Amino acid sequence: MPEDERPQDERVEKQHQALYRRYRPQTPAELLGQDHVVRGLTGAIREDRLHHAFLFCGPRGTGKTSTARILAKMVNCVNAPTAEPCNVCEQCVAIREGTHVDVVEIDAASHGGVDDARELREKAPTAPMVGREKVYIIDEAQRLSREAFDALLKLFEEPPPGVRFVLATTEPHKMPATIVGRCQRFDFRRLTIEGLAQMVQTIASSEGVALDPAAAHAIARRAEGSARDALSLLDQATVLGGEAVDEATVRALLGAPRGEVQFEIADVVAVGDVRGVFEVVDRLVLDGRDVRNVTNETIGHFRDLLLVKTAPGQEDLLDLAADAYEGLRVQAEKFSAGELARILALLLAAQNDMRWTTSPRLSLELALIRACLPDTDPTPAGVVARLERLERLANLAPEAVVVLEEPVEAPTPPVASPAAPASDEPATQMPVPQAADAGSVDVAMLRRSWGALIDHLGQLRQPILRAVLESATVASFDGETLELAFPPDKRFGVQKVQDRQDDLQQALGDLFGIAPRITCVVRESREPGGAPSVEIVEEEDTPSDDEALRRVQEMLGATPLEGGD
Repeated sequence: MPEDERPQDERVEKQHQALYRRYRPQTPAELLGQDHVVRGLTGAIREDRLHHAFLFCGPRGTGKTSTARILAKMVNCVNAPTAEPCNVCEQCVAIREGTHVDVVEIDAASHGGVDDARELREKAPTAPMVGREKVYIIDEAQRLSREAFDALLKLFEEPPPGVRFVLATTEPHKMPATIVGRCQRFDFRRLTIEGLAQMVQTIASSEGVALDPAAAHAIARRAEGSARDALSLLDQATVLGGEAVDEATVRALLGAPRGEVQFEIADVVAVGDVRGVFEVVDRLVLDGRDVRNVTNETIGHFRDLLLVKTAPGQEDLLDLAADAYEGLRVQAEKFSAGELARILALLLAAQNDMRWTTSPRLSLELALIRACLPDTDPTPAGVVARLERLERLANLAPEAVVVLEEPVEAPTPPVASPAAPASDEPATQMPVPQAADAGSVDVAMLRRSWGALIDHLGQLRQPILRAVLESATVASFDGETLELAFPPDKRFGVQKVQDRQDDLQQALGDLFGIAPRITCVVRESREPGGAPSVEIVEEEDTPSDDEALRRVQEMLGATPLEGGD
């Protein structure tokens, strides 16, 4: 990079100033993702209908305070009132630097008491000292005291000339209705993942940092709609990666991507892997992840799965990267809508318990275990799930487990004889991925790499097997036997796998270097309500009521009471 020729003082200032401060929006055109707010304010300026009090609501890091400062420039710029402040005049520069005496920023969390309310009521009506108008910007306005709200209410009812108020809050529901009713309200929106990724890419480029697109999307996902959080993460990533930041650098900073962890948790729940529950939670705790945040993210992931399941094709309802919807669609096929609703109810109950418990980890583990095993769920939904299980075990529904008894041998490629004539048609050689070390293959690896197997089956021109295995989840693998679990409504997948065992063996050998015996199970439905789905089995007649009762009694070890009906 060329030598920095700026004065030493300016260079030191830049070195110590965070990116989110240096790149704070200074004009309406620079506001990201809040076009509706920009249109409202600029339109009011042009038509001379600007309100005296504003309420800016929205999540953190979406530009509320920055917009308030831009509004102060609009009414104090040398060209004011103007929808496009020049940003270079003395008034605009003072507002940008935070030194303008007529633009007062108040932190309600620490300056919302009785004395502050009295000072506000006394000073607000006085005339501006250097600007055209006085602007009061009150951050976290919901934290104001009752006396402060009373003072504001009096000022709003009889607004002094040349004074405007901007109340910024992340919790508008805590604001008094009397205040809200006298303000012009603007709701700020979370920024999209694509918008944040593009923003950090642009800023990284201006800082001379080569930011990998995958790393930009990882930062945008973690920021959760906050531009300030995204720039703070970019700041940290440049400390680790220097002038080149790739996905590995961001992963080292943030740990495993949240999306990957949530997909792993959902796969564990899909097959009822209780051991996997403890292993995943233990790894997250060892990685320093906050269990409460993990629970919130898990709720969000299962909510997305439920939305995909019940409203297919509505990608616009999810704030996701463009390539993320397909992964959700595939995983949603492993659940029924009722199961997802029950899992969400368990997680929400755990989230509520975490407000009081000293062991949030246990709350999360219990919720996931109850999601895996209806037997451990004391709720009415769990009781219904257990009753459905008893009905199936009494053969009122087909047996849930189907095993492919014969081990599947790996196909042995024919060895060409040296004397064999060459074929007239050239053989098409398909590139085969390098096989993984078979000794390192375990359940977790197979689950993480299942998407790669699906893609490889597509390369092998096995569309049916690929489509069937999208809804399958690796239930267990002991080095010799691979067990695949299918959802209750995907029983047909068992036969499809059985018909194409050789092709599946080939794909497993190509990718993982393994040739296991393959078994398939159709897991029991854990849906909270409704009648269990019953499939007619021609090989075995449905038992009579007396026979079904006898089987349930044998299973439970119960005997009928003498003289009972």
